[in-house]
Amino acid sequence: MNLIRSISSIASSSVLSQLIGAFSVWLISHRYGMAEVGHYAMIYSNVLIGAQVCMFASQLLIPRQEDHQLGQNVVFCVLQSLVMAIPWAVITGLIFNLNIAFLYLLTFGYALVLVAENLSLRGGNYPFLTFQRIAVSLVVAVALLVMPNPMLFYLAWMAGILLLISGCLIRLFDFRSLTLSNFSLSANARFLREHWQHISRVGSAEVLAMASNNLPTMLINIWFSPLVAGYFSVVSRFCLSPVMIIGNAVRNSIFSKWSMDFRHNTFNYPEYKKVRLMLMGASVVCILGIWIFYPLVMRLGFSQEWLNSIPTSRYMLPYLFAALAVSPLTVIELIFGSRRYFLRIQIEQMLIIAIAFIALPKFGAGYQIALLTFSVLTSVRYLFILIKMNQRAKSLWVQEQKICS
Repeated sequence: MNLIRSISSIASSSVLSQLIGAFSVWLISHRYGMAEVGHYAMIYSNVLIGAQVCMFASQLLIPRQEDHQLGQNVVFCVLQSLVMAIPWAVITGLIFNLNIAFLYLLTFGYALVLVAENLSLRGGNYPFLTFQRIAVSLVVAVALLVMPNPMLFYLAWMAGILLLISGCLIRLFDFRSLTLSNFSLSANARFLREHWQHISRVGSAEVLAMASNNLPTMLINIWFSPLVAGYFSVVSRFCLSPVMIIGNAVRNSIFSKWSMDFRHNTFNYPEYKKVRLMLMGASVVCILGIWIFYPLVMRLGFSQEWLNSIPTSRYMLPYLFAALAVSPLTVIELIFGSRRYFLRIQIEQMLIIAIAFIALPKFGAGYQIALLTFSVLTSVRYLFILIKMNQRAKSLWVQEQKICS
């Protein structure tokens, strides 16, 4: 029941957050056109990938960390993101012709969002996690409502995120517990050496996972147009978001719960089977809902630009089903399993993206063919991942039974 309550709490915050995000996307399209939606989606995707590059999964150590190491973990995350955001902002700013200082500060802000979320997960502080996620989305919506043009909106978005997350971190962590030694080069180098396997393997996997979720938007901007990227962004917000709400709620909850199990050298196999069944049922419901209701909603109250996004929603259905049914279960590999296999999962997805959104467009394939290829190949890949996750869970259960007997 505790797991169900935590999933419900995280999911409710995500629902409100995504509703606010959907309103923001609609407001951008209403004021500035669908092409600006594509531009906003490209910046947002860039920043989310950059935040993972800054962290390299060091924030995922926070829920599993012993109390005496927590302060060093937080300091390492902050210092790492301050440094790593510089090359990321410079490189991507030059590639996409965006303001480098703006990208640096916004990327750093979203990196701190990851730190704050994992501090909440560590203590099971789900009400504050709910507040934080809703507030992050509200920053975007309020900036859009208040600012008269896109340039001022982006500046207000950046400043709002930095102020909000600074306040959240002060609320979640006692910075008075830190000493000057926590900021020393030797202490942070020692932390890096101790957790090198996690940061190098899981960190690479997490960066690739975030890239897999956001690179399609950026590549569609490059190979097709901001307008087409706007269609993809709209479908991602209205169709992919409900899937990700449920998937991330389950993922965060079982990550928190199973991290505690890991610290106590145990694994709850019956709970794993219940989570797997729940995800499969939720996937069926979500796909049927998208198939039936997305076209109806678009025809009821949206312009022709939004109606043109309906085919995109159809092409993405195989991907959406597999992403919800299987993706959250990969947490078991992150906590109990092989970091190398967890990294391999993400490399395979990047290869699919390279085929669908780089190779095919380069050889003249249209947007529809590229997207359908991406969706089908991803769903097949997730089938093999599910088989592997079931094997991992079963082996953990057998090991535990042997120890108990």
